[in-house]
Order: sequence, then C-alpha cells, then structure tokens
Amino acid sequence: MRKQISDAARLRVTLLDLDPAPWRIIEVPLSMTFKGLHEAIQAAFLWFDCHLWEFDVADRCYSLPLDGDQGLERTYNASTARLTKLRDSGISEFLYIYDMGDNWEHHVEVLDLFDMPAGARLPAFIDGKWRRPPEDVGGVPGFEMFLEAMADPKHEDHDDLFDWYGKPFDAQDIEPEIVKVQMGRLASMRRPKK
Repeated sequence: MRKQISDAARLRVTLLDLDPAPWRIIEVPLSMTFKGLHEAIQAAFLWFDCHLWEFDVADRCYSLPLDGDQGLERTYNASTARLTKLRDSGISEFLYIYDMGDNWEHHVEVLDLFDMPAGARLPAFIDGKWRRPPEDVGGVPGFEMFLEAMADPKHEDHDDLFDWYGKPFDAQDIEPEIVKVQMGRLASMRRPKK
C-alpha cells in the first residue's frame, strides 16, 4: 500500500526582534500559495494588510509582481508558487517580511507535515501569545518608544499616542476570537478536501 504524501503543515510564526516575541501557530494546506500564506499570517496576527510583503525561502524571494519592477533580485510570483515546495524541498524554516518601512520580520518554522483529514477546513489558528505592534508605529525603535509612553501617563507623548492608538495597549490580548473568525473566513474561501 502506497503511503499518502502529507498535504498540510503546522507552522510557528514568530515576530523577530521583540522581547517578548509575539508568536502564532497555524495550520495550512500545502496546496495554498505563498500569497495565501501571507493572508493567513495577516489574519493570525491581525495585521491590516496595507503594506508590501515578501517571503525569503531558500534564497528565493516570493512576492506579488510590481509594475515596472526593475529590482536586482529576481522575485517569484507568490500567487502561483505553492507551499508544496516546503515539503518537496525539505524546507523547515524561512522568513516573512511585512511592511518594508517598519520591516517586521517573521521567522516561519515548519513544526509538522501531516495528512489533512477529509473535509478539514484550513487555514486554522491553533495557538499564540503576545499582541503584535500597532501598524505604522515605526518599527522596533518606534514600538519601544510607544510602549514606554503608553505605560507612563506623565510621558510627554502619552496622550498623543493614546489618541493615535485609540485604547490602552494590552500586550497579552491577542484577540483569539477575532483571529479565529478571520481564519475561518479564509478557510471558507477554499474548497474542502474530498
């Protein structure tokens, strides 16, 4: 009897250069494209998907082609490249970069490859900890200043940053209910395996 080839992956995505480092564990079908993985990571971290992004996988850059892109580095189309590459090439880790200005680097680790049960709805959120920084906060240095000002009501920037963010920053609340709804929306757009 022929062994079935794994068709899904469990991934741990960790936002680098922060302490504590926000992380999420998600499960995705390997038939998904890198663009689909981008959407799943956006949903898992509740990013707003309003900036450029790319994957750096085994010395290849996957992103969306830009009009007039004359970059020196060849970019592969993330809309057509599938995650089966991870399984077929034995890739166990890679980078996802979101927002080239703030430069949020995420380390993506393949924790497991498995056979997706019939009727399974992926992608799915499994676990996570620590809220990600606000969009457009200014990268790691800006986030550190933001945390300092938000924690001290006497800080000269406290009121402005509180107004900008709109509420207290709770580093422990990753809003799992919203994450699950967002991931469920992505899963419902995919055809279930028969």
